[in-house]
Amino acid sequence: MRVNLLGPVELVSGVGPVPLGAAKRRTVLAALALELNRVVSGDRLMSLVWDGAPPPRAKAALQGHIAQLRKVLGPNLELVTRAPGYLLTGDRSAVDVFAFEDVVAAATREERDEEAVEELTAALKLWRGPFLADVRSAQLADPVSARLDELRLTAVQDMAGRLLRLERAGEAVAGLRQAVDEHPLREPLVARLMLALHRTGRQADAIELFHHTRTRLADELGVDPGPELRAANQSVLTDRPSSPKPLVRNHIAPAQLPREHRGFVGRHDEIANLDEHLTDHDSAIGLLIGPPGVGKTALALRWAHRVAGGFPDGQLFVDLRGFDEADPVDVKSALVGFLRGLGLEDVQIADDVDDLAAQFRSLVATRRVLVVLDNARSVEQVRPLLPGSANCLVLVTSRHGLDDLVVTEGATVVPVHTLCARTAEELLAGGLGRHRVEAEPEAIAELIELCDRLPLALRIAGARLASRPKWTVQSLVDELRDEQGRLEALSLPEAGRGVQAALAVSYRELPEGAARMFRRLGLHPGTDLDCYAAAALLDINAATARTHLRTIAWASLLHESTPDRYSRHDLVRLFTRRLVAHEQDATNTDRLFDYYLHVADTARQHLSENVRPFGRVAHPPVSFPVLSSRESAMDWLAREEANLRLLLDIGDHERVWRLALCLDAFHFQRGNRTERLTVCGIGVRAAQAAGDKHAQANFLLRMGGTLADLGRLDEAVRTCTSAVDFAAGDPQVRCAALANLGYCLLAAGDLDGAGQRMREALEITHETGDVRTRAGVLNNLANIRLAQQNTEEALRYVREALELFRTVPLTKSHVATLHTEGSALRTLGRLNEALQSYLDSLALAEELSDQYQTALCHRAIGDVLEQLGGASVAAAHWRSAMLLYRELGHSAAEELERVVNEQAAQDDHPMP
Repeated sequence: MRVNLLGPVELVSGVGPVPLGAAKRRTVLAALALELNRVVSGDRLMSLVWDGAPPPRAKAALQGHIAQLRKVLGPNLELVTRAPGYLLTGDRSAVDVFAFEDVVAAATREERDEEAVEELTAALKLWRGPFLADVRSAQLADPVSARLDELRLTAVQDMAGRLLRLERAGEAVAGLRQAVDEHPLREPLVARLMLALHRTGRQADAIELFHHTRTRLADELGVDPGPELRAANQSVLTDRPSSPKPLVRNHIAPAQLPREHRGFVGRHDEIANLDEHLTDHDSAIGLLIGPPGVGKTALALRWAHRVAGGFPDGQLFVDLRGFDEADPVDVKSALVGFLRGLGLEDVQIADDVDDLAAQFRSLVATRRVLVVLDNARSVEQVRPLLPGSANCLVLVTSRHGLDDLVVTEGATVVPVHTLCARTAEELLAGGLGRHRVEAEPEAIAELIELCDRLPLALRIAGARLASRPKWTVQSLVDELRDEQGRLEALSLPEAGRGVQAALAVSYRELPEGAARMFRRLGLHPGTDLDCYAAAALLDINAATARTHLRTIAWASLLHESTPDRYSRHDLVRLFTRRLVAHEQDATNTDRLFDYYLHVADTARQHLSENVRPFGRVAHPPVSFPVLSSRESAMDWLAREEANLRLLLDIGDHERVWRLALCLDAFHFQRGNRTERLTVCGIGVRAAQAAGDKHAQANFLLRMGGTLADLGRLDEAVRTCTSAVDFAAGDPQVRCAALANLGYCLLAAGDLDGAGQRMREALEITHETGDVRTRAGVLNNLANIRLAQQNTEEALRYVREALELFRTVPLTKSHVATLHTEGSALRTLGRLNEALQSYLDSLALAEELSDQYQTALCHRAIGDVLEQLGGASVAAAHWRSAMLLYRELGHSAAEELERVVNEQAAQDDHPMP
């Protein structure tokens, strides 16, 4: 069974054509056959079949066509489902397109003319009409039809030349006449037809054909006939029969690859990716994309040299200099260089770019050639340099995305990222020697990060150290720590090379809107951002900002780390800071700060109890994400936490304490006491500088409770006492401060003082009517009664608190109260009831993503399970608590680690 695509689509068995039914089914078969033995994703297949516009039910329709095709395919062609789509497996000879390519390739290598003519005749008979004659998908047909037409014309041309040498000119005329009618300006075909006509005694027709062609060349292209056509005309005029001159001399195999970069290291994943997608695949195009200085050329040369042996007809290389200070190499110059490398003499080389490209495709049509196009600036610079042959492979490097090359030519994108730390160390060791690297491991590690793990920066740093053997690595690190001079230190001024020069070229290529956005990124303190933050920098909407960011990412000056979120190297950040310093409002970050403050305040309202919104910011953002739930608030704060922390270092006092309060709500929900203490310290200092006592009280009461959780009890009591003093005149804040002071006194062992403060707080809740706070205070009173060994009264307080919590939304206090209930029940010996309370508390803590309380619950559950069934039953919960405490930096992790290890040792070596 075979698939025919050179004409109408056919599926043919041993007894004849197999009915396929629906037209779209033929298109599905054609798309899969053209990707024989390669997986086609479902999305791409739908796009090909429906020409880029699949209807809403395309997926179901496609599945139906696949099912029907499976019923009619024979044993030598199998259609299988293979993630992320489908795969048609079979021998190349089962598809006429590949059979045609293989026969033509074999025939053109054949030295004996008679055998070659037989093979070429058989190949051309495979054509039953235009390629995919009954398929209406330009997206499917266009990328392949041009290559196949070129190969067919090459076959006609080669066969005509051989027939002329065999003195069988009459046989050549018919095939050449049809080809010239279809391509009247293809001079090699016209030249051969002239010679064939002349050989058959039709000299006048040959001369007329020449003049007709010369006129069309002048009228349509504005050029004169080329050397081959002029030579044919001269042969006809002088009545000297001659065979057409071979296009090239002895099939010269160029070897143009530059030497590999000395000291190349790593890139195992990228090389494996290239091997997987390019090796043994027909017409493959690989596209290495990455930022300036990341080592794309070095990687391309390493891989090209590895596979060069698989391309016996040669390797072509051109540096297109798309990102040099000087103008890039024009396509015409690149093509001329290729043609000379392939053996053409200058007199045979055309003048027009389209003719040059056609000559190039003809020369390599039957060869297996590797083409490396380095530093391509655009698809327009690349497309004329692509071979038409299925036997050739192309590897392109670029800073730009070149998405059109992926869409129209099916190129495989291999991103080239910065080096991992270990590989970066290997690179430095290659230039400095292993002894210098091992002598200063900490300095080497810092040097690698200061260079952003970019090979270019690392090589420059290594070169500076190698040429100064008396320098220590630390001395260079000390120099690079100065952000003002780091870019200059990683440059080679005398050579005009380095990180800054590479970035400058890419920046100058950006359109004005994107360039302005790129400069303004210098005001952003972080290394990643989304379109909303970018929009705030220019006071524009998010859609426009998104367009600018995509343009910058296309130039590899940013990297889209997740959908609609972009990251940059630290060296790029320093470069943008330098650019924005020349603008009028170079230090104005108020708009950016107000954007983050506006969204963070919305998030805080979803996370904290009894929140008073800050109100309208001075610069309301045009666009911002809508946070409609606690989950969305937590997600946004988790993504932006690093940026928010950096903003705390650059804002005015009022903005800083407000933003710190938002971050405190985030860390409180996650249970991260260490981070919470740090943020509150920043907040209280900013509130003090701003003269806002109310804000100071808010931060002090939060710091007090956090210090108590961390075991710093004396500090906790002093801090909460100050909070009570600052909260005078604000019942709500005073109540919270008293409750936290009572909590700290309880932790410090002052049970009477703790009870007194809690009762004062409880009185205030009756005045304010704050049910949620009253329930929390009741829970604290229950803990005090537990400490006083009055368990029954503690349980009554707990039950009263839980009744109140049923009337309000879920809070962390509810979780804590269930935990207290478990502790009271455990004290009373009611272990099964205690276990259930702890499990309920754990479920709520996990729902709230509170790591601290989750750890408390796991530990308590483990303790109860130990009493019920032994330590081995409890070990899993203790281990979970230990890991959470360790992540939070809590001292309880060490104690639990000892318990877990002891239990593990007992399990491995049970007592006799």
